[in-house]
Amino acid sequence: MNHAVKGFVFFRLLGAALILWALSGCASQRRVVVGLSPDLEDHYAIYPSVEFDIAAVTAEEADQIKKDGVDKYFAPGSPLRKRLEPFTVYFSQEQTVPATLYFRSDYWDRWLKKKPVTLMLIADLPHSPDMPEEDPRIITVDLKKNGIFTRPVYVEIEPEKITRVFELPKDPRTGLPAEIRRPNNREAAVRVHETSPAPESGQTPGEGESSGDGETNT
Repeated sequence: MNHAVKGFVFFRLLGAALILWALSGCASQRRVVVGLSPDLEDHYAIYPSVEFDIAAVTAEEADQIKKDGVDKYFAPGSPLRKRLEPFTVYFSQEQTVPATLYFRSDYWDRWLKKKPVTLMLIADLPHSPDMPEEDPRIITVDLKKNGIFTRPVYVEIEPEKITRVFELPKDPRTGLPAEIRRPNNREAAVRVHETSPAPESGQTPGEGESSGDGETNT
């Protein structure tokens, strides 16, 4: 093989490797990271037990969530919640580590089959009686192209609301950021909380228990 052919083959292989590297980097950007704000402990004197759902949904499903409201959505046996098959995170006084859901996961495989248009982020948080019309416990992210978002979504859970933030969420107790690494093809999350016990229905904080493109609070 002469030098010209060897050089051609080398650059073809190099180009293929660069493409794979770029695609891997893009995939790692498509992630949702959720953590607790230190303000929770200041407000409740403890980190309350909180369920947090992530789900890619159709326009009809998004409308139904808004119509039903957060409390009905998280009610035991909710048929809507069961149908959405959300990625659920359980936080508590004992579990304050941020959780990460990557795009490459079985969850996204299932969600993409129905051609979702919105990513719903929902927190089962206590709220005051004067809750605004647009529930601050819900964030929606527009899935503009084929059910895909191109920037990481960082969310913090605060007293009575959830907020999209620009920095990687940290564990409020240790100050350590969420662990981020490029996922394997079938890796759902860096830390999956689904094996943690769900908080008991009706539990209150006293019983032991943070803006970007495409985002709206609803």
